[in-house]
Amino acid sequence: PFVGVRMRIVDPCVWLCLKLLCLFCVPLADKIDNPMETLKAFSQFNRNGISAAIECVRSPTLSPEDIEWAYKLTKDNMKESYVDGGWGWNDHDRREEIFDERSWFILARSTEDSKPLGLVNFRFDVDEQAPVLYVYEIQLEKEVRRKGLGRFLMQLSQLIAAKASMAKVVATVFKANHTSMKFFIQILKFDYDESSPCVFDPGCPEEYTYEIVSKPLRPTPAAAGTVASTATNGAAK
Repeated sequence: PFVGVRMRIVDPCVWLCLKLLCLFCVPLADKIDNPMETLKAFSQFNRNGISAAIECVRSPTLSPEDIEWAYKLTKDNMKESYVDGGWGWNDHDRREEIFDERSWFILARSTEDSKPLGLVNFRFDVDEQAPVLYVYEIQLEKEVRRKGLGRFLMQLSQLIAAKASMAKVVATVFKANHTSMKFFIQILKFDYDESSPCVFDPGCPEEYTYEIVSKPLRPTPAAAGTVASTATNGAAK
């Protein structure tokens, strides 16, 4: 038998399949010119007074204005949580992580004045021996929160991941951020990942300020139809 991360026993055939998936899926996903090329139904969001155009771009193609907006929004929303969670906040380190050349951004802009309204910052990556779409940030301007845009952007993230043959979508959430935890667990129906502290070390919850949540995917055309139907029927909350 093969010993996986955190001493999990992995069947040799399963281990080999996962290795092959990681070897091919992640590099191929990163070579995609436009992950939304076949997802035209998701290029617009019109609901609850919001009219937004949606695009997915690589980090190196962001304009200086978009970079500064994205960083300020993330810092304003998350610095306190990082500090309180014991991770601290270093501007240089955070900028390098957010705008790493491997990063992708789903951006929502107002169709009226092109003002940016929200973002999802993600990477195609390998996590726990599986190819994943890892959400580093989902951030919205205050005026567009709780109007369905965040859920819409995360549904789009899941669909992009499925089309790229990722095994799951993963995110790290601070335990003290109850709103974010509720969003992922109750609204998006994510679950605690096997790599989350509450799963691999349930006896010491006080030692961790975060949990890792994930949602398995089935990269099939049916998945696209389901999520697109939800969006066009205005079910994103």
